[in-house]
This record gives sequence, structure tokens and C-alpha cells, in this order.
Amino acid sequence: MMTRKRKIYIKNLILIASIGVYEQEKKNKQKIIVNLEIILTNDTEPQRDSLKETQDYSQFRNCVVDIVESQHFDLLESLTKEIHVAISEKNFVLGVKINISKPDIFDNCEVAYELSSI
Repeated sequence: MMTRKRKIYIKNLILIASIGVYEQEKKNKQKIIVNLEIILTNDTEPQRDSLKETQDYSQFRNCVVDIVESQHFDLLESLTKEIHVAISEKNFVLGVKINISKPDIFDNCEVAYELSSI
């Protein structure tokens, strides 16, 4: 029997975060874009068309929002790690890839940091 991989994606979640090491960044919140890829165990695969039998996507979105809004983060790496750890701790999650970008930090490019266990 072939093993299937189940994934949830949350793409382009735009949030306003207190993040950065420079004084201007500490005074002014800035836009970040969060992308998640989450591999789930097959234990929670729904057998019927019922939300009660699967993982509600909003729990992952809410987790990200709660962490972003919880405090100021100096480093993008610290914020990314905190979200990665929180989602990875759920017992039905096998792996997580998270990418967070700061699209407005430079005039000519977007910067991002990614952390993955998949």
C-alpha cells in the first residue's frame, strides 16, 4: 500500500509585526509575509466530509498571528524559530517549513528567512 503525504499550506499571510534591530524598526511596525508548509500524520485524515475529523487550518494561522502579535522580535530568525517550534509541537505534525519575508526593508529586493524540518 502506498503511503500518502498530507500537507497543509498557508500562503502569503500578510501581517504587521514589530520586528527589527534598528531604532526605526523598533518604533514602526512593518509588513511581513508568512508561508507555511505542514506535513500531517495520516491519523487525522478525514473519513467523512467533516471538519471534526481533520485539522482546521485556522489553528495554524491563529498560532502564527498570536506569536507575531505577542512581542517585539529583533531577529527574523527568532520569530521564525518560535513559530516553527510551536507548530512542530503538535502531535499530529510530522514536519514544518516556514518562510517569513520582509518585503519593504529594501527598495530593490525582498529579504526572507526559512526554517524547515521537511
